[in-house]
Amino acid sequence: MVRIVPRERDVYHQDTDYLPYLTVSILVVGLLLGGTLQAGLGAAREWEKDTMKELLLSPAGRWTMVVGKMLGAFVVTLLSVLIVLAVLIFVIGVWPVHWGEVIGFSLLCLVIFIAWGTLLGTLLKSRQPVVALAFGIAIPLFFLSGAFGPISFNTVAIQVIAQSFPVYYAIVLQQHAFHNFDLNPYGLPVNVLILCGYAAFLILLAAIALRRSTVAH
Repeated sequence: MVRIVPRERDVYHQDTDYLPYLTVSILVVGLLLGGTLQAGLGAAREWEKDTMKELLLSPAGRWTMVVGKMLGAFVVTLLSVLIVLAVLIFVIGVWPVHWGEVIGFSLLCLVIFIAWGTLLGTLLKSRQPVVALAFGIAIPLFFLSGAFGPISFNTVAIQVIAQSFPVYYAIVLQQHAFHNFDLNPYGLPVNVLILCGYAAFLILLAAIALRRSTVAH
């Protein structure tokens, strides 16, 4: 006879209900939609009203235009982000474990999604397809990127697709900021570097798209 005495050892110091986990993922998708729509609609409006042609004739550099439009969208969207964070923390009661990470990761995600919106608005040059594409992309990514649980619970194909988009890494970082969860083996520095790479790549694409539009017009 062998006597076995079970002993529980918790990996995390706190329990997290399903709703606090889900609301953090919704925050990321809210950042995606808010940043994409604000920047995308602003960029597309310039083409619809033909004010972009006047800007292109100015001596301002293309990088200056892209960064300026992104900064404008960033400032406008920042207020709505602060409101969403306030509701999430003080109304719903999802208190962050790491306050600094919440602020830093939210700002980094906002830069990425604003760069994506600027690129869409520059390429499509019309507000209606920007809105359709923004919602059409955000909803599938919400389900694919671990909004309801770690993507390790899904098939390999879904895991590969999820890790191809910045939304997945944004959810991983925000879940760590709020709940101290480690949802992938890469660690915080690698996840942050991946998102920084997405930000730089999208800003570069937006500048290239604006330069090619200059040649076309």
